[in-house]
Amino acid sequence: MKNIIFKKLGTIMLALLIGASIFSLFPTVTKAETTNVTWTNGSLVTSLGNVGQSDKATVGKTKGKWYWEVKVNYSISLVGITGESGPKYQAYYGYSGQIINNITSDVRTAYGPTFAKDDVIGVALDLDNDKIFWYKNGVSLGANTVKPSELEGSQVFPMVMNGTSGIMTYEANFGASEFKYPIPEGFLPYQASGGSTTPDPSTKPGSSTTPDPSTAPGSSTTPGSSTTPDPSDTDDSSPTGDRAILNVTMDNGFDKEFDLSKKELNAFIAWYDAKDAGRGASFFAIDKHNNNKGPFSNRKDYVIFNKILTFEVSEYSTK
Repeated sequence: MKNIIFKKLGTIMLALLIGASIFSLFPTVTKAETTNVTWTNGSLVTSLGNVGQSDKATVGKTKGKWYWEVKVNYSISLVGITGESGPKYQAYYGYSGQIINNITSDVRTAYGPTFAKDDVIGVALDLDNDKIFWYKNGVSLGANTVKPSELEGSQVFPMVMNGTSGIMTYEANFGASEFKYPIPEGFLPYQASGGSTTPDPSTKPGSSTTPDPSTAPGSSTTPGSSTTPDPSDTDDSSPTGDRAILNVTMDNGFDKEFDLSKKELNAFIAWYDAKDAGRGASFFAIDKHNNNKGPFSNRKDYVIFNKILTFEVSEYSTK
């Protein structure tokens, strides 16, 4: 066995406690892996042709803090929210720079700059504090008087509307891919589920309860005994029992250490190479195996690609 670093148990436990205590201070994520939210046509792109015609997302929210982006292809567009009843109860940021609020009455107030073709409008919906904020090309437009709780029904939906006749296209990103601009601190991608500020892992085995390791001091895992391969890996040629210590250094200077099977290591390297070429998810889930502490059935660390400074692989054999 070569280049294996065993951490003292006290150091490991201290690091775990520190990571848990600061978890709530580092909530920002960029992407979620869940069942896709779309417009009602089943796509992230919707085309509307008539003045006043609108479309809304397939999933509504009742609580939490959510963010999404909409790219517009025409200047006379409106981007905002609606209730369960559809067009009658809405609030939009309009192409003219106004907030158009017809939740209770048709009120138009000056809010921000105008927008035009290819601008990206971000929406931060804070249902916990009954607020909504709009962004133009990553710049916050600040507070306003819209109260999402006044929408009809219990759910709030993302929505877009035409301000005039003519084919207009709206391309949404609810979190299935990386956002063009940074997600506001404390908000989740809209298509995530639950109230966690970690990426939702519902499309991967198990569930995560660990903080984003790119923004919190990392804790080294103890060498695990599991040789269960990552289901995402397709390399079946590695001998059973071959293992490696993967040490990942983040750009904040902290190290993350994992004891992995050869198959899991291959899956990590394949993900890293693909992302380096511009393909794939922005983060990778690494199973913590027998370092599961507490009542959890499974724990994973999510390693963010653009936060990785370097990584080291030290292979060994259990034979």
